[in-house]
Amino acid sequence: METRFQRILLATSLSLILSISAITPIYANDNSSVDVDVEKRDVLEDILDDENFEIGVQVGIMSIEDFGSNAWVSAHFTYHISEFFYAKARYGQSEAGTTSFENLVNASPLLTDEQRELSYYGLNIGYNLMPGEVFLGRDFALNSAFSIELGAGTTQFAGDDKFTVNVGVNQRLFLTDWIAWDIGMSDYIFDTDIAGENKTTHNLNFTTGFAFYF
Repeated sequence: METRFQRILLATSLSLILSISAITPIYANDNSSVDVDVEKRDVLEDILDDENFEIGVQVGIMSIEDFGSNAWVSAHFTYHISEFFYAKARYGQSEAGTTSFENLVNASPLLTDEQRELSYYGLNIGYNLMPGEVFLGRDFALNSAFSIELGAGTTQFAGDDKFTVNVGVNQRLFLTDWIAWDIGMSDYIFDTDIAGENKTTHNLNFTTGFAFYF
């Protein structure tokens, strides 16, 4: 019985050896190669310098609740804390128009010309949510940054100083390593009782301008 098992084991081993010997030359003599066509891409260094400071000017429209939409001018100074976070100090001003009540009813104006002047100053904290590129055509792209901002300040309007919460979004397109086209939208939220009723107003602001880095 033992001799029989030895013969079976020997026959199995011999068959396995012959099989390996037959397969090996196929791989050994296979000199074919696979051509991988990988397009070479030139990776360019970021054209933006590492300046931490920014100043900017903007013009736009301020929609003062109950007082129509009017011209807006502003300026800001920004310190970039890191690649993602920055602190922005802003000053802006506009002038309120007349209310629909004043236009429809022959009544005394609610505000004097001086009281219609609106100015804001405050501090925002911003976060660069989507730094990247914007493609203007197939072969032309600009570095960009989309950010969100939250802050607070003071609005001087209707002869009073009003605590104001400011929320907004900002899109910057970098024309060079030190100039950016600045587009923004903000909401200035403050309480007012001009019409005899205290209420929270939302005053939307749309701007465009330029920012300079140094």
